[in-house]
This record gives sequence, C-alpha cells and structure tokens, in this order.
Amino acid sequence: MEIETVVAILAIALALGFDFVNGFHDTANAVATVIYTKALKPGVAIVMSGILNFLGALLVGTAVAQVITKIVPEGTVTLPIVVAVLIAALIWNLLTWWFGIPVSSSHCLIGSLFGAGIAAAGVNGVEWHELKKVLLALLISPIVGFAAGAFTTWSALKVSREKEQGDLTSSKKAEQNPIMRWLHIFSSASVSFSHGSNDGQKTMGIIALILGTHFAKYGYDTHSVPFWVMASAATAIAMGTVIGGWRVIRTVGTKISREKLSHSQGFGASMSTALIILVASHIGAPISTTHTLSSAVAGGTIPVHGKDKLNPKTLKLILAAWVLTLPVAATLAAISYFIIKTVWHP
Repeated sequence: MEIETVVAILAIALALGFDFVNGFHDTANAVATVIYTKALKPGVAIVMSGILNFLGALLVGTAVAQVITKIVPEGTVTLPIVVAVLIAALIWNLLTWWFGIPVSSSHCLIGSLFGAGIAAAGVNGVEWHELKKVLLALLISPIVGFAAGAFTTWSALKVSREKEQGDLTSSKKAEQNPIMRWLHIFSSASVSFSHGSNDGQKTMGIIALILGTHFAKYGYDTHSVPFWVMASAATAIAMGTVIGGWRVIRTVGTKISREKLSHSQGFGASMSTALIILVASHIGAPISTTHTLSSAVAGGTIPVHGKDKLNPKTLKLILAAWVLTLPVAATLAAISYFIIKTVWHP
C-alpha cells in the first residue's frame, strides 16, 4: 500500500477522533442544565444525549458538511492541509477541555482550515466569500442565543411561576412544576439532536475532503458525503458524548450564573439553543453549539436572578476563549502544515 494511501486512511481515523473529542467536549451543551437541576440523573442524561447526537448527525442532511468542503479551494486541498487542520483542532479542543473551558469545535475547525489554507497557498488558499458567511454565523449565533435565552426563560417563568417559589428547594420545585421539568428534559434532548445535526456534519465535510483529494479514482468527490461517512461520524460523536465531559459540564452548569439553575432557565436556554442550531443546520451554517448555549444560559440568568448574578469571571473566560480560538487554531494549523511539509515524502 502506498504511503500516501496509509496517511489518507490515518487522516480519516484522525477526523473521527476529532469527532469523538467533539462529543465529549460538547456533552455539556446538552446535559449540564438537566443534571444540575436534577431533572435527570447524570447517566441517563448522557446516554440520552449520545443517542440523539447519533440520530441528529445521521438524519438532518449534509448542508453544513458542504460548506466545510468549500472553505479551502478544491484545487488547493491536499492531505498535508487536512492533517494539519485536524492536528490543530484536536490540540486546542483537548487543551481547553482539560481546563474545563467551553470553546467551540466549530471555531477550532474553521480557524484551522483558514490557517492551513493560508500557509499552503497564501491568500488564494481560502475561499473568502464562504469564510465570511461562516464567520458571520459564528458571530451572530451567541448574540441571538443570549437574547433568545432571556426571552424564552422569561416566558417560561410566566407560565411556571418558578420565580415566585424562590424559597423552595430544587426537589420541591420539581414536584410543583412537573410539566416544566419534562419540558426541560425535552429541550435538553433537542439540543443533543441539533448538536449532532450541526457538529457531526463538520467531520463529514473533512472526510469528504480526504476522499475527494486522494480517493477520487474510486468515484469519491468533495461535493457528496457517502452514507458510510455519515454513519461513522454519527457513531464517533455519539460515543464521545456517552464518555462525557465533566470538566465542561461543571462550568456550564454551575459557574456561568452565581445562582443555581431552575427548570425554567434550563428549558429557556436549551430550547432556544436547539431551535437556533436546527435552523443553522438546515441552511448550512456551521455555528457553535457551545457558545450559543453558554450565551443562552447567561441570557436566561437575567429574568430569573437579575444581571448582578451573572459570574463575570466565567463569562470573561468564555469570551476570551471565543476570541482566541480562531487565531490560535489558525496558528497551530499553519505550524503543523509547515512541519508536515518538511517531513512529507510520499
């Protein structure tokens, strides 16, 4: 077997590894609120999330994957570029997971594609029109998430009257608001499904690039995603989700707000996030589940506890990660590309 074919196969495995890491890094997006409000036991919440991540990645389509394949021009894409992208995205994802910082796997991937493309071909290594659309979606989604989280939580509070029961324990609140508890669980399940529908497709797009670059003689191209790729990506992200990412779960569940989450706030944050992501998946916008949900939790804190109960230290940390991820991932990808090209002798 040719060395380049071996590298291509390893690159596909690396892409699925990134998908797996994405799953356990982003588990918090779906389960943190239901775990910390005790709406579901942790094991049940995580298994539910894994199953729905799988279904979301498998059933929604490949519009986001198609966008991922267009960021670096088709004639520019090579195996060293793809491998550099995956190495950079994995390094930043694992580093931020270790410190429990909710960062966006989408930011990692887009930043890495940008850095590797520029390193390989200068300004011609990126499709700027496609990149602008992706960056706009990444910028707008947290803002929409914050506003939607605040409004949906406020609406849920009016219906559930949870704020009027502020002196009750979490368990008593659950007893008095069984409908809101189940709505909270449903919204958490919706986040898992939508997360799979968006983030699972990003790996599909990377694998499509590998197939179209090296395995075109077997009928593959960068414009279509075979079913086996969809199933593999869906399985990898689901398995990563079931492993769970407790470091990030603690940050989302306990550190964004200084007060404990309520079912209304959990429902408001999760439901608004799920709807935003499903719309993005349908139109082909690769957005950040992590930052959309974190923003929605922050927005939902205001109608429940007031803006003074937001934790500025955690919010600054999340904002710093949001700002740094694109340039750091791009730099890591560029460095990785130059190192790979130095030793690349197919």
